Amino acid sequence: MAKNILLLFLSPVKTVKFEGKINISEAYYKNVAGEKTKTTNESAVRYLLQKNIPLDKIFILTSKKVRQPISAEEPRSHLEFFLERLEKFLPCADCSIYKYDEKKSGDESLKDVAEMARLIQDFAAGEEVNLHVDLTGGMRHISMIMLELTRLLEYSGLKVGSVLYSNYDSETKTGNVEELKNVYNLFQLIAGVEEFVNFGSVKALKIYYDAEKISEPLKKLLDAMENFAEAIKLCHYGQFLGAIESLHDNLRNFEEKLSADDVQDTLMAQLIGRIRKDYQELIFNRERDDLEIIRWCLEHDYIQQALTLYTERIPEYLGEKKFLSQSEAEEKLLTDAVKNDDMGRKRFFYLFSEITPQENHLEKALIKYQRSLKNDAWIAIRKKKFDFNAWADKLDENLAAQNISVKNEPRLRSQLEILAKIIQEPKLLLDLKSPELEPLNKLLAELSADLNKVKRGFERQKIIINFMTVAPVSTLSKVFDGARFVMLMSKYPHARKIHELLVEKIFDINIPEEKFLSIVEKYFLIKIERNHSNHAHEKFGEFTTTKSLRKFMLAAVEEVKENLPAD
Repeated sequence: MAKNILLLFLSPVKTVKFEGKINISEAYYKNVAGEKTKTTNESAVRYLLQKNIPLDKIFILTSKKVRQPISAEEPRSHLEFFLERLEKFLPCADCSIYKYDEKKSGDESLKDVAEMARLIQDFAAGEEVNLHVDLTGGMRHISMIMLELTRLLEYSGLKVGSVLYSNYDSETKTGNVEELKNVYNLFQLIAGVEEFVNFGSVKALKIYYDAEKISEPLKKLLDAMENFAEAIKLCHYGQFLGAIESLHDNLRNFEEKLSADDVQDTLMAQLIGRIRKDYQELIFNRERDDLEIIRWCLEHDYIQQALTLYTERIPEYLGEKKFLSQSEAEEKLLTDAVKNDDMGRKRFFYLFSEITPQENHLEKALIKYQRSLKNDAWIAIRKKKFDFNAWADKLDENLAAQNISVKNEPRLRSQLEILAKIIQEPKLLLDLKSPELEPLNKLLAELSADLNKVKRGFERQKIIINFMTVAPVSTLSKVFDGARFVMLMSKYPHARKIHELLVEKIFDINIPEEKFLSIVEKYFLIKIERNHSNHAHEKFGEFTTTKSLRKFMLAAVEEVKENLPAD
């Protein structure tokens, strides 16, 4: 059986002077049977008892004043007098007294609240406990402290029962003990809307509306909110889209049909603006926008859902928004392949996942470039007979099959031409920080330790010649990164397969190639992270914190949005 406890802040005993004597004031509360009350908080105790609510314990917060004598003529303290009154209505009452210092700072007061909460939690000790609260007593700010304490205890598992206030009219000298649970429950409603806005959850709202009679439009809105929350948790894309549209429609329906006479409609109407603000992109545009859905998940800490949606939907988004397109023949081949896919994957997701290039064109191009750089360009430079155009023309003939050309790559031209110049004029190496040498910054950085040991131009030239003569071709391609396909392979290694398919004309793109490869590179990094997570791999991916992953994914979403092809 559940225990019942009462939490109150003790009010001072009121006195009146009659015929030169100090007397204890009395008050009549209409809904408290029996004799008049002589202390304010007594009315709440008696009200609960006549509702057949047995009080297993009373927790009393006391100020310095109520622990002191009532008056010079009345040596009993306010607290002692209250406890004596309790004996009349609740013999052998179990009370726990807690001193509250009203002069403490705000932080110190919060410590008192936490300590009081601990005492009550210790009493509860895992049992079912109903917490009743009397908000009548104390200074002006005490009601806020009592509410904070009540919320704290509710979160720790206690069930809030009656929330009372003894409302006394000094003119009529009568009063009523009023139930304020509906006012207190506003906290639950506000917390519920906040929870939905921040986390897409309706748990708190369901608790609030569990015992409330609500209108049909509000019920449909709450059902739509719950369906939306379930769709987020399950991350079923089709269900998610349907839930977004349903939420949009039922929110609009509620606003159109809400009743000004219905208190629950009116309260929810005051909070709709917050939902409208935070769900604007999802709800009020019924056209699907995958980027905004992913962004919403990231901003509301649904990282796993964002990973799944990004991995599954971005290839389709790139296709739908014409980042890439296919010829009729290639489209038919891909469509036929997808029809036979047992996993039911979409067309462009299948392209990104399953279609492989027939040959490794870029790797072949890289090898040819490296060999030509070592065997043709460097030999011509050493002989002081280097002509970039002639060398590039010859190399392009060998790269034609891969649809790659180096002839019009200005960075590579500047690198090789300045290398040829320092072979002819070693004095250029006297100042290694000269702007003229900037194209060779990677080469000079590679050799910096040796170059800085000598000062003369020809000595530094000799070091460069020795390096160029003995360095493997793979090293040369790193320091001469002006060849565009070399740069792209090193800069976007995870996008290499897609780049190969682009070379093979499996599809075409409608934005600059490097921007497209940057988007694809981020896509595959995110996909790798999703696989690490889904398969519970022990090793980390690129990201070790949700903060870094969220930041990366938001940047990836923004990059896609910024590069949308023109209609």
